[in-house]
Amino acid sequence: YPTQSITNASISMEPYSSVSLPLHSHSHSTSASTTQRRRKRRTPKTKMKMTQNFTRRSRSSPSSSSYKYLALILFLWNGLTLFYVYFFYSGFSHHDVWVTSSSQPFLAFNENKDSMNNSAADADASDNLSHLIIVAGHSVLVSGHLHDADIDEHDWYLLDFQKGKGLPQSIVAHVTEGIRQAAMDPQSLLVFSGGETRATTGPVNEGTSYFRVADAMNLWSNNHRDSLKNSNDSSNTVRARTTTEEFATDSFQNLLFSMCRFHEVTGHYPTKITVVSFSFKQHRFEQMHAAALRYPSSNFHYIGIDFPNDVDTRMTGFNLEEATRGEFNNAAKPFENDPYGCFTDVLKEKRKRRNPFHRTAPYPLSCPDMGDLLGWCGPELISENLVPW
Repeated sequence: YPTQSITNASISMEPYSSVSLPLHSHSHSTSASTTQRRRKRRTPKTKMKMTQNFTRRSRSSPSSSSYKYLALILFLWNGLTLFYVYFFYSGFSHHDVWVTSSSQPFLAFNENKDSMNNSAADADASDNLSHLIIVAGHSVLVSGHLHDADIDEHDWYLLDFQKGKGLPQSIVAHVTEGIRQAAMDPQSLLVFSGGETRATTGPVNEGTSYFRVADAMNLWSNNHRDSLKNSNDSSNTVRARTTTEEFATDSFQNLLFSMCRFHEVTGHYPTKITVVSFSFKQHRFEQMHAAALRYPSSNFHYIGIDFPNDVDTRMTGFNLEEATRGEFNNAAKPFENDPYGCFTDVLKEKRKRRNPFHRTAPYPLSCPDMGDLLGWCGPELISENLVPW
């Protein structure tokens, strides 16, 4: 074998070439040109294999896979978010929007009808109302997130002695019962009563707060659907027979001002009154306020509700005995000597404190028949001849 040829071929090999020259006697002689041809044939395959291996290692690197999974998770999250937002808001737009062209039939003007004809129709509708249902307010809203207003104390402005006692549940229970009572009597007008009683919250009143909660929690349809299922007139719904009284600062004014509010809406005074509030306030409303207004006891009804029936009061922190004691000492007892709440320092100061925005009720103008009663201060009870019922 030519030694020089073998040496030249070995020296010219690239590091990744697999060519070796056998020295056995039975092997054919190999020239430098043959070796070069073999190298040229094998080198592209070897390079391609190395390139493929490099690409495969790059694509299967841990960091690249992590980016893929992260992108997939973000895509699915965005899709679910859009799905939730669409159905959440579209659902509430269908079920919680109550304002229509006929949602309040007692307005004096309707944009979609002739004002004179509409006023006549409103007068006919309001003439049939004779039953006043009052839900007395106890707090004002401080939140726009109201779908859990029956459990979240942060939705309401509560005084220290009201906190931790389940008051949100009580408030919504009162609203719900008022709507239920109105659903059972199509000749009733429901009034949420309470003024702008808290300086910290700004000019927000209790009556409108209760109305907003009824809207946000979809309380109307849950309570009046069965009683009105045979009616095709949307103006006969409970919401259309509900209004607010926005000046009362105590329980006596809840009753007195709501009676005038009934007169403002209907043009006459109620022949029946139902009040919804706490059970421990029943004596104050029935034996003191109704008596001071000279309203017939046979036509006055009181519904005392502390919590919904399915709530265990032991879990709320509410103590009925303690509440009853506080009611007698701090509320009922002062009215014994001052039935109209206008000349003793205790009740005068309480009304002043609960009217931080210095609102003046318009009822002497809108209810002139109640002028003597609205201005009566006692301490003796007003004569029955001076009241319009």
